[in-house]
Amino acid sequence: NLKMVSVESGIGWIPFMLEAMDYELEENAPEYFHKLQKLPSEYFASNWYATFWFEKGRGDLQHLVDTVGEDNIMFETDFPHPTSLHPNPLEMVAEQVGSLRPETQRKVMGENATKLYRV
Repeated sequence: NLKMVSVESGIGWIPFMLEAMDYELEENAPEYFHKLQKLPSEYFASNWYATFWFEKGRGDLQHLVDTVGEDNIMFETDFPHPTSLHPNPLEMVAEQVGSLRPETQRKVMGENATKLYRV
């Protein structure tokens, strides 16, 4: 039931890592392959969240979100870092977020965080 959040790392790297971990688990860690009840990607889906803030998904952010899992992504501004979306985070991502399905927008812009943090 442990939930983890990868912050300040974006989401673009996740599809490759999940694919690689699923592919290499049996070969590189056979003792764990037989002990685990699920694949690494399945553990990610049930126990991990990640944050995005500037990514455009190479022009198809919805596809990237679908690949990672829209229930596992939350929006961040990365404030107060110099590369943050300050001072107008919503204006700065309006085009990217606007390219997402309405239900995806609701989830990544608030519902997922509300559920995770029980607020």
